[in-house]
Amino acid sequence: MKVFQGERNLRTEGGLSVRDITEDVAEAVRESGVRDGIVCVYSPHTTCCVRVNEFENGFLKDFAELLRGLVPSERYYAHDDWEQRTENICEEDMELGNGHAHCMSMLLGSAGEAIPVRAGELCLGTWQRVLFLELDRERDRRWLVQVVGS
Repeated sequence: MKVFQGERNLRTEGGLSVRDITEDVAEAVRESGVRDGIVCVYSPHTTCCVRVNEFENGFLKDFAELLRGLVPSERYYAHDDWEQRTENICEEDMELGNGHAHCMSMLLGSAGEAIPVRAGELCLGTWQRVLFLELDRERDRRWLVQVVGS
């Protein structure tokens, strides 16, 4: 069995931005030499996540509108209340609160995806893409990839 690990860096645009990283994931699978197995793609950032879905403008607009409706950035979040919050303090967050981004992240579930690999290719549906979602402001980010198989 082979195990391959990699890391990729990117600069996000912020504000519910979505980046299609499918080709980068496919490249990591090719680098790994794994023909049949699984690839795990993971975001080690609390306010980012990796999802498999369509990379289609209408859907992305609808999804952003849905998330903003469920978790508006304009409301009160205890996470952003510096008279209450005493843990995990980041000076950047004090300037611009991100409680909404943390709540969105919890709604979206885990921070990564596992995708089957067959014959060295990602087993994605016709329109499926691997998407990196930024739920917070513009930042330098990274995502991790691990490919396991034979």
